[in-house]
Amino acid sequence: MRLDPNGDASSFPKRAHLPHIAGTPPDSAWFWGGHDELGRLNLLTPSRRRKATQENVLTGRTVSLNLPLNIPHPPLFGRKPFEHQITSLGPGAFDDSVGYNTQSSSQWDGFRHFADPKSGYFYNGATSQEILPDPDDTDAEAEGSKDGGELTVSRTLGTDAWAKHGIVGRGVLLDVYAWAEEQGRPFDPFTAYNISVLDLQACAKAYSINFQTGDILLIRTGWTQTYLSLSSTHRVTRAQLPLDQHAYAGLSASPEMKDFLYDNYFAAAASDNPSLETWPVRDVEGSLHASMLSLWGMPIGKFWDLDGLSEHCRGVGRWTFLITSCPSNVEGGVASLPNALAMF
Repeated sequence: MRLDPNGDASSFPKRAHLPHIAGTPPDSAWFWGGHDELGRLNLLTPSRRRKATQENVLTGRTVSLNLPLNIPHPPLFGRKPFEHQITSLGPGAFDDSVGYNTQSSSQWDGFRHFADPKSGYFYNGATSQEILPDPDDTDAEAEGSKDGGELTVSRTLGTDAWAKHGIVGRGVLLDVYAWAEEQGRPFDPFTAYNISVLDLQACAKAYSINFQTGDILLIRTGWTQTYLSLSSTHRVTRAQLPLDQHAYAGLSASPEMKDFLYDNYFAAAASDNPSLETWPVRDVEGSLHASMLSLWGMPIGKFWDLDGLSEHCRGVGRWTFLITSCPSNVEGGVASLPNALAMF
């Protein structure tokens, strides 16, 4: 089965009616071709980009959606801290170099980041052996090629495919954090609060948002605002917590949430928190990461700076905009800076 990316969600199969194709995991939606590396980004067609630009870029105002590369600091989950070094080339001239983990600050999770735990397949059937061959495996050379005597690893599913395509489309912001406060039932972003489908639908209705095929969905949980209010001591203490002692609000990984994310045919989804879904993840096999990245080919954004975007949307009374994002052109990249802007 192969879908026409120019089609509409109303004509595409719902999650409950996905056909099971022999040799693929249940609930997989590898509908865009045998060598596809874009997944749901295929929905960002030239006609949709043109329409999104015409309807949403009215003033030319831009809002950056990227945190500084050293935020959070220290990084969470034991990841490598950001490094920046400036080198003098002589009087009046400088170079600089940076080093960072691509998932320690604002990011896109690429399709190489997470495999379906049940089958072991990454999006579109790629395997761990293709991404990082075992050097002791004699079959590794059969899957790669020799270049100057060294094994060249396949770049299948690298974020460079996204860099070449570009991520440009209509963005929609669901500011669930502000909406919940308005409803008189605020939540703490630093607890394992489950945001439900009913929450998302009610928030969208309150802000007069109607979803369109190929939308890039942004969810504000208030995580960044809360984190930036912490003292440096509290930030260090939090970074030192064991993995299972972190707790953050996010999207529920319920079947209803999966139906919502799948059936609306969003091109991608991003949030201001560390995981998009509620952390800790209680069931890895049933997680949103497992479904979105490996089974559906739907990019996940994390740690996006949505506070300024929320303020601007509220000021102009509009919660839709054009998003432009150019991931880093790293062959075989696992994740990437979003380099994202919202344009109004």
